[in-house]
Amino acid sequence: MGRVFDELKRRNVFRVAVAYVIASWLILQVADIVLQGIEAPAWVMKVFMLVLALGLPFVLMFSWAYELTPEGIKKEADVDRTQSITPETGRKLNLITIGMLVAVVVLVGIDRVYMHGTHAPAATAAGSTAAGDKSIAVLAFEDLSPEGDQAYFADGLSEELLNVLAKVGDLKVAGRTSSFAFKGSNTDLREIGELLNVAHILEGSVRKSGNRIRVTAQLIKADDGFHLFSETYDRELDDIFAVQDEIAQKISDALLTEIVGTEAPEATETDTVAYDLFLKARQRIHTRDIFNLREANTMLDRVLEIDPIYAPALVQKALVTYLMSDALGAYGSIPVAEAMPVARRNVEQALALDDTLAEAYALNGLLLDQEERYDEAIASLERARRLNPTLSDAANWLSSAYASVGRRDDGRAVLEEVVTRDPTYGPAFNNLIVEYTRTSQFDAADALLSRVERIVGNNDEIDMARGIIGVVSGNVADAARYLASGFQQNPDSSVNKMWYGFALQGLADYETLANVGLGEHRALAYAEQEYMERVFAEVERFDPEVAYVPRAIAEIGLALINHGEVDAYIQFIEENFGSAEDLMARHPISSGWGSAYLPLLAWAYLEVGQEDVAQKIIDESAREIAAYGSDVEGNWVYSLSIARHAAITGDDEGALAALRRSVDNGVRQLFELDAPLYDHLRDDERFKTIRADLLEIIDAERAKAGLPPYRPVDSTDERPTFVN
Repeated sequence: MGRVFDELKRRNVFRVAVAYVIASWLILQVADIVLQGIEAPAWVMKVFMLVLALGLPFVLMFSWAYELTPEGIKKEADVDRTQSITPETGRKLNLITIGMLVAVVVLVGIDRVYMHGTHAPAATAAGSTAAGDKSIAVLAFEDLSPEGDQAYFADGLSEELLNVLAKVGDLKVAGRTSSFAFKGSNTDLREIGELLNVAHILEGSVRKSGNRIRVTAQLIKADDGFHLFSETYDRELDDIFAVQDEIAQKISDALLTEIVGTEAPEATETDTVAYDLFLKARQRIHTRDIFNLREANTMLDRVLEIDPIYAPALVQKALVTYLMSDALGAYGSIPVAEAMPVARRNVEQALALDDTLAEAYALNGLLLDQEERYDEAIASLERARRLNPTLSDAANWLSSAYASVGRRDDGRAVLEEVVTRDPTYGPAFNNLIVEYTRTSQFDAADALLSRVERIVGNNDEIDMARGIIGVVSGNVADAARYLASGFQQNPDSSVNKMWYGFALQGLADYETLANVGLGEHRALAYAEQEYMERVFAEVERFDPEVAYVPRAIAEIGLALINHGEVDAYIQFIEENFGSAEDLMARHPISSGWGSAYLPLLAWAYLEVGQEDVAQKIIDESAREIAAYGSDVEGNWVYSLSIARHAAITGDDEGALAALRRSVDNGVRQLFELDAPLYDHLRDDERFKTIRADLLEIIDAERAKAGLPPYRPVDSTDERPTFVN
């Protein structure tokens, strides 16, 4: 054995082993820094480690069998021992090893000081940040009941635990939508922790049989899978609220010392039958599917028959009533004027019963925003978020309320915060996509889309996001394809319908637009098909309580004034809003896309000789354009606002330059250039070129969508059949 050891030393096998290990360590240090920088998947580093580990035996065998000589590498058996230079080779290996050790020390020092020190770069706006120790995701509990029909109950328990934990001070809790996105996926917990940016994960199961339940809960460290606790609770169903409280307190105790003394708030109790129905209803409401919403509404009616003062059910009743309305952003067809009083009555009763209920303040804020009581809405929504920071609905509605009063930076910050915590929450996700595209931050929009898709795969929200990006970037054929899918699955979704309508406008597919669009979209489609009687019918049906007024009346304006109905447009404004001044006061431009209806309305008043009214509108248009110019320069809607404003103020050069930018930035709506605002420019060769270029682009998009080249409707053409 001693002779073998001596021979291993003579042949420098030990030195080669040490040098190889240190070289491997150096390679892994460099690879770790590089792979982190390019955000490579974790498995890439594992491949490096595996390859280097497998290489060690081969290197050792090679160093045993071969020797370095002055003539090069030879088999050890062929080398004359008297001519061997292994001692010299050994000294060189020692120097190489020492050099690599120095390199490792220097590299580790640089990494710690500059890569992981106090000056680490801040995370991107909607990206992930380092998970703090006091952070947790509550995954959807698994249903292990014999019949497999208790998923709603397992989800409900998970959600109640999430809401209770959200009220524990200093504890960051991932949002419900994103936590539940991993339901049934068998995704590795470390990957979930990385994707949701949390240090701890609560998972568990529910087995319900008759009036007995068995709840298993496990609190796990995401980085190493270590179990902080694992408990099983066998109880009567009557004790479900006590079980929730006990698990929540156990988690608080198991986390960090700073949280130990925090009392987790107790759950609101009710009759067990009512609670069972409440959980089923809430699960259906989360889907936002209109059929599920109707079922939920019926279930909540039954809950409130059993327990008329169960505040959480009153809040959900208010929410489902609003969601079944035809308000913009809702999913049903109940007139919003009918739905609002019912929702208002229920939410006020809930607040009277429990003034600590975050969901009630959130919904109250939404209703106040719809009633244009913006300051009150903001106060109520901010209180909801203080009570429960995980309420993604509250954050999303607060962002909209901020936008309504021109606080767009605050609105974006709220969206970025909620998407960081709950990236798969669709409304905030898509609203942030809209915000990024509004400011032409398409790279940020794509990055956010990719992050969410990594968690949920391809779904309706992803398709709608792609559609929004397509509309704003001018790729309307792709946008229409993505948005058509969402429309087919839920034709009552007003948000998807709105963006689908924009895509169809860009394709000049007016026949489809008239069948699927919003009322203002249909008015435009009918006008382009020379169906003016149908345009007037849509104008008559217009409801300012449902539409986003600044955009809707701009489209109605184009439908009317492009076809010579200027007086009808003025009459429409005054019948619905009293006067142009009242309209501007009640519906200021707050979207940040441009000046919307203002230049069109100013032109109409100029045409009927009301120069004083027109001048007030022109002044407001100038203020809006100046206010939003810094961050929306690349947006084609903003460029169109500049073009319209320049055209009515005599700045022909400015109008032509802005129209060219509009086409370059993605405008595809041909009817925009056909507006009479530009009649005095039609003989200008530059205007002709701009319109010809736009028509060529539209025809290319139509070809991608399988449509023939566009041509205007002729009075002798056979009219299509419309379903609306």
